Amino acid sequence: MRKHRVPLGWPRRDPRHHRFAVPNEVWKYKLKPLEFVILSYLCYRQAHDRGEKKLCVQVVADSLRLTATTVERHLAMLVSKVLVTENGALTLKCEAGKFFTLPNEVFLLALPPSAFLVYAYLLYCEDRHTHQCHPSYRTIAGATGLSLNTVVKSVGILADKGLIAVEQSCWFNEVGLKRNGNNVYTILPTRAAVEDYHQRQLCQLELDTERSRIRKRQAKLNRRRPATALCAPAPAQATSDPSPVT
Repeated sequence: MRKHRVPLGWPRRDPRHHRFAVPNEVWKYKLKPLEFVILSYLCYRQAHDRGEKKLCVQVVADSLRLTATTVERHLAMLVSKVLVTENGALTLKCEAGKFFTLPNEVFLLALPPSAFLVYAYLLYCEDRHTHQCHPSYRTIAGATGLSLNTVVKSVGILADKGLIAVEQSCWFNEVGLKRNGNNVYTILPTRAAVEDYHQRQLCQLELDTERSRIRKRQAKLNRRRPATALCAPAPAQATSDPSPVT
């Protein structure tokens, strides 16, 4: 009997090492985008650090590209909602079958908080076999607490980063007229999105390095040959007789 082999481009990955669980119960609290991002990061720490390291606000801020003041303010809100203890431990537990998972790489992509929240909700709705879901914009907005415009913008950001594929669905009513349905979202592997993000970062680094080199060269040339001002005042012409004319 021939054994099934994993394609070379898709090596087998243990989800316990590359994903972390978030309780389904989190959606009933209507968290703000930044609160949800910080709570997700705490879930990530709990899954992979096993609670051995003490929570450091500065570490969270550096990991999420936020200021320490912002992290402290939103952590205080999570503590007031009894979702996190003073020590940074989570009070929500992932019960059997009542959780969804996020990829570890989601923190590397520098997603806006609203796009992060929409991405998490799509993963919550995702069919584990087809990797698809089709919630409406209003459903996403109602679950996340975002406005419709913000939801539409966030979906566009996720599609541009290669995290999801968006396809317009349609249906026929009882008289045979074609109607537009909800978008069908396909959750894509994060590896391609991470590679694209790193490639953009490298291109930006090369561009910044070239700009810095040009600025240094221009400054060196200016020290050697000071440029004459283009709008310098013209020198006054001397008259032969300075006495006033009568």
